[in-house]
Formats: sequence, structure tokens, C-alpha cells
Amino acid sequence: MSVTRSKLDSINEFARQGYLVRVTCANCHHVAELNPVLLMQQLHMGRKSMEVERLERQMRCRLCQHRGARISAASPDF
Repeated sequence: MSVTRSKLDSINEFARQGYLVRVTCANCHHVAELNPVLLMQQLHMGRKSMEVERLERQMRCRLCQHRGARISAASPDF
């Protein structure tokens, strides 16, 4: 189930509010749902920003290698 982003301007907020991070490729529309805590750890290790706007420009699709994505919130399936 997809949830619209409201006040989720950093990956920290996704984790704090209990959402998964849904990443949709701007080119091929491939979708991946990521655990925000694990993503924060990866970003911290790589010394990268956790700001959603910045990440949307930097993320690269694993399928088509295109850089650029749309980040939104997804409810976890329990």
C-alpha cells in the first residue's frame, strides 16, 4: 500500500514514522521498497545526504542504471 509523502523530507523521518522507503525509477519505473534504517546506515557509511530531494537526484536504478528517482512512503506489511 502506497502512502503520500507529507513532511517526510529525510530518510530519518521515514524510519521515525514507521514507513518503508519506496523508490521508483524515473526512467523504467522499476520499484524497490527499502528499509529506512538500513538505508540510513548505508548513506552514513558513504557520507551521503539523507535529504529526500537530494537522494531523488542521486539514486541509480539497479535495472536500467538511470540516475533519478521518485521517493515516497509505503506502509510495511506486517
